[in-house]
Formats: sequence, structure tokens, C-alpha cells
Amino acid sequence: MSIYQEKAKECKCCSKHVPLPTRLKEYSGILVCPTTFDNIHEYRRVWSEIGKRPPGSIRKHFSEYVQDIVEKSIDKTD
Repeated sequence: MSIYQEKAKECKCCSKHVPLPTRLKEYSGILVCPTTFDNIHEYRRVWSEIGKRPPGSIRKHFSEYVQDIVEKSIDKTD
């Protein structure tokens, strides 16, 4: 198994990637691939913009993995 295959196991979405990522990024202590990292930041931006959890019509464009990561990192008392 290549080093990239080993590293890719850190991100739960990487089983769907072809080719595998050659680097991972960190978000809130979680290693994710660059695609997931970008999606996390976009989902969080949308959440901040509307001030609450986005409706299903927006959420359907983001994986459950991305939604879970963002929802765990959002301060819901704001």
C-alpha cells in the first residue's frame, strides 16, 4: 500500500476519491482531504451567512461527513 493510500484513510470521504489526495489538511483536529476541507469552509460560510443550519435544499449539496464536522464545531449559543 502506498503512503498516499495510508494517508487517505484519515479522511472518511477518500474511499470515493480517484485519484487519492497527496496531502491532507486539518480542521478542528480532524485530518481531511483538500476537497472536504474546502466543503467544510463553504458549508460553514453558508451557515454563518444565514445564521442557522442551512435548509435541506442547501444541505443536499454537502456530504453528511462535512455537515457533521461543521455542526460539531459551530457554537450554537450564538
